[in-house]
Amino acid sequence: MINHLKTKKLSYAQHFLFAFRVAFKLSLSSLFFTVHALLPFIPIPYSLNLESMALYLFEKNNDLEN
Repeated sequence: MINHLKTKKLSYAQHFLFAFRVAFKLSLSSLFFTVHALLPFIPIPYSLNLESMALYLFEKNNDLEN
């Protein structure tokens, strides 16, 4: 675990906040998809749809790489 943090040059707190934000956004997206599955007339907001989430994850991954 420590190697992972050193490789990414993050403190434990920075890593926690980063991972928590990503997990929270993915959970929110999942919730909207579940609601949409049950009630198809309720649209999924653009910021939580598949395209937007893929872009978000790509950007976050790039943030860690740089």
